Amino acid sequence: MKEAFILKTVSLHSTPDVVHIESIGYSSDDEMFIEWDARSLLEDIPSLYRMAKQAIEQGKEYELKKYVDFKRDLAEDWKGKRGRQKK
Repeated sequence: MKEAFILKTVSLHSTPDVVHIESIGYSSDDEMFIEWDARSLLEDIPSLYRMAKQAIEQGKEYELKKYVDFKRDLAEDWKGKRGRQKK
């Protein structure tokens, strides 16, 4: 099985029954061309849409939790350390 991370779609076009997608990853070596059966792609769009929205929401929750935890850690580290430090 081949695996790739697609960062951005560069171009899209279609020919009879096929959707052609050109994409890039994080480096120029990650350029990829995908040819997708148009009917199959159309059937997948509702699920892809829901999954993309879910992934974005999970990312937001992760970011929020990361900063809440960071704030808690800062509060713990600085508890009782108010005022000027002694020399």
